Amino acid sequence: MKVMVIDNSSENQVKCARRLEAISERDKELLDLQIKVVTEKEYEERIDQADVLILGSGLGSSAITITRRARAKSPWINVIMYVTEQAYADGAFRSVHSEGVRKALADNSSPIDLLQELIAIHADFKRDGRARDGRVIVVCHAKGGVGATSIVAGLAEVFSSFNRRTLLWDLDTSSRDLSRSLAVTGAESRIISQWVNGGREINRDSVREAVIPISDGASVLIPPDGIAESIDLVCHTDGMLIAERIIEVTSNLFDTIIVDTAGHLGPAMGALLRAADQVVVVIDDGALGLSAVDLFLDFVKALVGGTDKITILVNSYTGTFSKVTQLRSQLEPSHRLGGSAWRLPPVPYEPKAALWPATGRTLYSLGTPALRNALVEIAVELGVVNKNQITAGPMLDASPSGKWYQRFLGGKGTGVTN
Repeated sequence: MKVMVIDNSSENQVKCARRLEAISERDKELLDLQIKVVTEKEYEERIDQADVLILGSGLGSSAITITRRARAKSPWINVIMYVTEQAYADGAFRSVHSEGVRKALADNSSPIDLLQELIAIHADFKRDGRARDGRVIVVCHAKGGVGATSIVAGLAEVFSSFNRRTLLWDLDTSSRDLSRSLAVTGAESRIISQWVNGGREINRDSVREAVIPISDGASVLIPPDGIAESIDLVCHTDGMLIAERIIEVTSNLFDTIIVDTAGHLGPAMGALLRAADQVVVVIDDGALGLSAVDLFLDFVKALVGGTDKITILVNSYTGTFSKVTQLRSQLEPSHRLGGSAWRLPPVPYEPKAALWPATGRTLYSLGTPALRNALVEIAVELGVVNKNQITAGPMLDASPSGKWYQRFLGGKGTGVTN
């Protein structure tokens, strides 16, 4: 959020700027505040570089003129105006709204009042698509071998192919299947360990250093390098706060965060399930899989606090719709997930499913047209890809050529911006 501060003197400009300085570093980071202080004579040349205009009380009646000119040039700009205590008491906060001022504040108001307004503006920006608000998708499963990691990688390729900047978070701290399949290793894992043991703060800068770009549109966050830190992240209660903070920061850097949880149940998993926009439970159609997911869903529902964002994805041996219908008929009476939870198409059987790791491709670019179409449909149903993008997106009737991912040697790639 680009904020321009205007007042009539250096002294008053400093006074305005100090209100912004009182905002915590964490809030500044989440709002992505970029502050510029200018004079009355300079603002018109730079108004197109601002999202928010903060006018100091020293401007007096000229603040209205500035508001009119600013909004004439940039109709979308948000104006916050400070007025003297006397002017505020006389009702200035009522009259200025007709001129396009979003909020009028008295000079003696708390910096919290300004922060609350900036947060509200940022929320508007997210809703309108002017600020990044990463969609969080947590993929979990009740038992191993259901193909969850393969699906995570395949969906990530779909997301990035449709220009959604994507982070794959490998939370499988024991086998690290996702990281190994993508041939991703490195010293970056030390940074994650430092987050867990308190040696380093989780912020934009450390996240940029920690994530590993694997393509122009996708990056990976790998598990910690230490055993103790790995256990603490998924099992210790502090892992809940760490997971929440990672999601908080990465949501402002990526369009989509997809987490491979490896089925871990613990504080971090609970935090991620609650923070998720969608919780995808991958199941197969085997007898053991069905009995495992029955119990697993009880835990997931308790951690999520409901069923609204739980979605079932069937990766069956046959991939037929009849299997989905049968599974639904057996699970629905006990769990009452609702029709929306079963809207995803089953993942078709793919004979090459075991061959994609370390090939530079995923199930999306390596699989059959039916599988690629299913993954795109899943991406649409999860709210990541818009239906209107499909006709302009990657060709689905022929296998995409070339490798999707590779480790950028000798430096970072382009997985993270701003």
